[in-house]
Amino acid sequence: MKINIKIVKTENEFIANCPELDVNCYGPSRNDAVRRIVSVLQFYVEAAQEMGLDVERLDSVMIDGDKGLSPCPREIIHPGTGSIH
Repeated sequence: MKINIKIVKTENEFIANCPELDVNCYGPSRNDAVRRIVSVLQFYVEAAQEMGLDVERLDSVMIDGDKGLSPCPREIIHPGTGSIH
């Protein structure tokens, strides 16, 4: 599954939005907001799989922010073993 994350900077925080799944996370920094939304998306995929739903694993996350579109660092998507399982 490929996910896009849009980053919006407000006066006091950053908002990371995943339009495909209608999920938002907030953080005091851009990195915190991205880490939080990736964590929520990983939980979403794992929970759906545990319930027996046919959900693709989270393969890539593209971040759309102030510097254009860039891939999410692999260690955020697949911490440790390179897997979200």
